[in-house]
Amino acid sequence: MKNQFSFVLGTTVVLVAAGCGSSASYRASGKSLSDQGVQVGIAGVRCHVIPKGSLRGAVGVQDTYVNRVGDPVIETPTDEDQVSLDLRLQINNGSEQVAEVAEGHILLAEADLPQTRAATPEHSKVIEVLPGQLKKVHLAFMPPGVADCHHKFDLDLASSVELAGTPIPLSRIDLQN
Repeated sequence: MKNQFSFVLGTTVVLVAAGCGSSASYRASGKSLSDQGVQVGIAGVRCHVIPKGSLRGAVGVQDTYVNRVGDPVIETPTDEDQVSLDLRLQINNGSEQVAEVAEGHILLAEADLPQTRAATPEHSKVIEVLPGQLKKVHLAFMPPGVADCHHKFDLDLASSVELAGTPIPLSRIDLQN
């Protein structure tokens, strides 16, 4: 009985340690505030590694491929480790107009690898934030060429928010671990 308890305890410690090695906590440089009163901040970040050979489309992975309408979903194994970065944005509209946030215009770039292309969210839509409203939005990114969670990222919001059809300038937010 004692050996069985030691085995279970040892296995638990190894699994917890292995899980901690595949994720990292991040902190943001601050909020991005426009002159018009729209404020975007990061309410939460979750980064985890999808190991080589895992199926895209598996639990926790937002990436599946479909050939044509009506064809079955094809789950493709990854060729290398891939990072999945989930962000919760907090958008506070302090203006007097409806703010439209185009999620597909939000870019996530790996700050230390400028040659890699910036990632857009896996799924995107346009979100309306009413005057005086605070809204939280979940975005999932899979930045290309990034294989672990120990990277610095830049979140570019430049052309993602409009008031009355006019883009408003917002500064980027730096994410560091």
